[in-house]
Amino acid sequence: MPVRHLVQITDLHIDADPYDRKQGRDTLETLSRVVAAVRWQHPAPELVLATGDLVDDGSPDAYDRLKPVLLELGRPVSAIPGNHDLMGLMREHLADETIALTTSHSLDPWRIVMLDSTVEGETHGHLGAERLDRLDAALVAASQAHVLVVMHHQPAPIGSPLDDVGLDNAPDLYTVLDRHTNVRGLLWGHIHHVHDSTRNGVRLLGTPSTCVQFKNDPDGAFGYTDEPPAFRRLALHDDGRIETEVVWVD
Repeated sequence: MPVRHLVQITDLHIDADPYDRKQGRDTLETLSRVVAAVRWQHPAPELVLATGDLVDDGSPDAYDRLKPVLLELGRPVSAIPGNHDLMGLMREHLADETIALTTSHSLDPWRIVMLDSTVEGETHGHLGAERLDRLDAALVAASQAHVLVVMHHQPAPIGSPLDDVGLDNAPDLYTVLDRHTNVRGLLWGHIHHVHDSTRNGVRLLGTPSTCVQFKNDPDGAFGYTDEPPAFRRLALHDDGRIETEVVWVD
């Protein structure tokens, strides 16, 4: 079977106002540079995962500015919300035949499960009983496949100033994941820096933003670095291995 190639982009933070800046950066311009870099990837990704905080102000105008840039990828996109997003506006202003808001994708022998971890109006994430039940059912249905679970919030704590606004019930998530032997990876955004670890044989991956990056200092105050925009490449092998790297876009 072929290796399945994916790309993750996360924390785009597109503004409605074209003159707004994040740490002096035009987030639509940095995203455009990331999109151009993704288009040069070989082999081309079968699917681009857009893992939340797609816009910064949750406004229709921001989604309207974002959509044509995502379409420039020329690849199918699977999007989930972050704490800056509103799912209703994503459905109305973003979703189409190319940009999907569906909860899973089958890339034989892999299943990509998209998990909404947001709490509307809050910065932290939470997975209530209904979402956890849906995840459990999805993992049962994919019992013959390798599974990559994708979400926005990190399963805190991971040693970041953002741990206070990560997923606030990570043990409940792990209780579900630990019941299944087919989960190979858990992928997220939100933290604006790189994370790569393993728990019970499951690869845990956090990815930098397409705009600005946060300091990764658990004992320090929140702050920014001068690192460039980034995205993540993933190669999903038929034996369940995940080969991945973060690509920095200067």
